[in-house]
Amino acid sequence: MPARGVKAQNRLHGIKLALAAALGANFLFWCGSQSVYERWSGVPPVPDRTGAVMMTLGDPEFSYRVLALSLQNLGNLGVDVAPLKDYDYRTLGKWFFLLSSLDPVSDHVPALAAYYFGATRAPSDVAVVVRYLAAVGQEPFGDKWRWLVQAVYLAQHRMYDENLALQLAEKLADMPQSVDMPAWARQMPAFVLEKKGDRAAARALMADMLRTQKNLSPEDIGNMTFFLVHQAGMSPQEVSRLLRRREER
Repeated sequence: MPARGVKAQNRLHGIKLALAAALGANFLFWCGSQSVYERWSGVPPVPDRTGAVMMTLGDPEFSYRVLALSLQNLGNLGVDVAPLKDYDYRTLGKWFFLLSSLDPVSDHVPALAAYYFGATRAPSDVAVVVRYLAAVGQEPFGDKWRWLVQAVYLAQHRMYDENLALQLAEKLADMPQSVDMPAWARQMPAFVLEKKGDRAAARALMADMLRTQKNLSPEDIGNMTFFLVHQAGMSPQEVSRLLRRREER
């Protein structure tokens, strides 16, 4: 075989050996690192509002969007998602309030707090979410009242704190009439009292609202009547007299 052919064959053989070595090294690296992946370091520390805004060159709206998306994806490492029990809820609560200070009108973070982080089973962690939602739910923007409703629900069904649920429901009922919300939201204290077992108080409260509250739709009156008869223990005759007094007003 000519010398040139021998050199070409040796070069090709060398390339094959190098490729096989590279593949072998890659296989060994994969075998050794297949169980190694990024570990979650936990909820990051919360900057102050000035620091958060400076991170986005002084634009609070941009800061809100960047940090809200970071909070939304917190604990998502690609191969695994951190369970809610591993979150530091005290730090999360600080993040909630920081983000709301950057954009008090947006419902992104309240929805994230209520429907995702609020799913935790630890009552002490739920309390952080309830405290935040109760504060946001009293803001005079749009339909913020619905976050107060969510706070009532979490306090009653996740914290099992009927007294706190009643306090929050009363705040909901006492909101200014200028706040446009459905009648059932203002009736929330009666629902909480009934679940708490105080049917007499629930009956008295709902009866008073039915007698005095203005601008009730026929559907609202029907729902209130159903509650009084089937859940609060009022007789149909008493409800009929109550409705007559309402018509006489």
